[in-house]
Amino acid sequence: MKQRNFVTAFSPYSLVRTLSCGLVLALCVATVALVAVSASGGDSDVTSKIEANLAGASINGLVPRGEAETKTFVDGNRKFEVDVTSVNVPDNTILKVAVDGLQVGTLRIIGMMGEFEVETIKGQTVPPINSRTRIVVSDQAGNTILAGSFSNIPPPGASPSPTPTPGASPSPTPNPGTAGEIRFEARLAGAAIGGLLPKGEAKFRSRTDGRRNLNVEVEKVNLPAGTVLNVLVDSVNVGQITLRSTLENELELETEHGASVPNITPAATLVVTDAQGKTILSGVFNTSVAPISGNDIDDSRYFVEQHYRDFFDREADDNGLDFWEHQISNCGDDSGCRERARINTSGAFFLSIEFQDTGYLLYRFNKVSFGTMPRRNDFIIEMQAIAQGVVVGQVGWQQKLEDNKRLAAERWASRADFRARYDGKSNRQFVTELFLNAGITSADQLRESLISRLDSALETRGSVLRQVSENDDFSNRERNPAFVLMQYFGYLHRNPDEGPDHDLSGFNFWLRKLDDSGGDFRRAEMVRAFLVAGEYRDRFQW
Repeated sequence: MKQRNFVTAFSPYSLVRTLSCGLVLALCVATVALVAVSASGGDSDVTSKIEANLAGASINGLVPRGEAETKTFVDGNRKFEVDVTSVNVPDNTILKVAVDGLQVGTLRIIGMMGEFEVETIKGQTVPPINSRTRIVVSDQAGNTILAGSFSNIPPPGASPSPTPTPGASPSPTPNPGTAGEIRFEARLAGAAIGGLLPKGEAKFRSRTDGRRNLNVEVEKVNLPAGTVLNVLVDSVNVGQITLRSTLENELELETEHGASVPNITPAATLVVTDAQGKTILSGVFNTSVAPISGNDIDDSRYFVEQHYRDFFDREADDNGLDFWEHQISNCGDDSGCRERARINTSGAFFLSIEFQDTGYLLYRFNKVSFGTMPRRNDFIIEMQAIAQGVVVGQVGWQQKLEDNKRLAAERWASRADFRARYDGKSNRQFVTELFLNAGITSADQLRESLISRLDSALETRGSVLRQVSENDDFSNRERNPAFVLMQYFGYLHRNPDEGPDHDLSGFNFWLRKLDDSGGDFRRAEMVRAFLVAGEYRDRFQW
């Protein structure tokens, strides 16, 4: 990681999307998807390379620094490394390195420095990485030391980007009033809190008339409602965020409303800390975004990226992002076509294999166990675990998904609320109650078989829970209620009886519409209604 040549990976299936450049010092970003340029110096055999700067709060008076880097060589070998410095902890302290929530190894601190490295040529596993991948370095207690995301901004001295691939969609022309505007973003990451990985995003905008905006959003921060978090830019406190019961909130600073907004530049750090100064989330402003006039969610690429976060709880893989963005961009200026494409894209996330076998399975676990729909805060914790590392289409995804579902069922059966309900019941009582909760009345042979296999220790209560939850009749019957519930969880980030709603009348309205339309979300106009709802769009207006 001694040389800083910016090179990015290019998939033959990717859309080349050139971003508008209005940056001083000739910072011109060619694409959020990654494109390859030639390396120099000692990296002449490198075909692609991207970097991530890492940030964290001060430790014993010293601000830690870090960098992650991934390289692909001409022979197909891949290498991933993380370097940290100024980590003011005792020598021989072991820190954990995680990529998108999955621990990939450890590093040892000596003289406040440490390094982690894996390379495929050595038979080691190198995690898949793109410009949205998040990195977290944490201590053994699970406290975040450094974190951040990979970048789409080339470091100084990088070669210019190649000419876009023939036939690729041209860059969008900046909308009136946005020419010359500068936008930087920082994707924020942190170690899990109470079993939930926090996520965040910081966005900075500087307009040609001198107005500046800084917006910092955090979510899935599993701390009590009312917890106050400090927001630091380059170690200077610029404001606070008070968590809501939904485990999220935001800080908005606008010069036009009299707020003091720091002038963000590439490599500026942003750290969100608790009252004790411990890092909760952190990142670096290393992502450049084309100016968008109006609401961010109207941008096709952002729209698709946000669906991956809201429904799959992960960053988009390059192929998936390019595919779904292309479904919308193919419509060109046809507004009716674009609206239909956005609705179809959005509905596809719920209907996908990835969600049906993760989020929808968890919904059925809850209904079979307790006879009720899940609540969002519990759901998102379980969702992160069951979806961890699953990307449909990647090598080995089927086995990874199967392993996750098996572990999720066993983990569910060990929950305190599940055990409080069923530990005192016989196997027959246990299975009978699961069937009653699921409303399954015509599977006597299956029920007796599961009881017998439990008595013979050929099944566990977790495996039985899963089999009942995967019953075809039950799955088909619950699909519409689950679809409606996930609109509230995904789009509005709340339960259907919270916020503007005080009961389930809104939920019941859309369920009737979906039932009356035979489950066709287009004919029911359900997805469209949530996409145009002010409550949804307000999440992305700044």
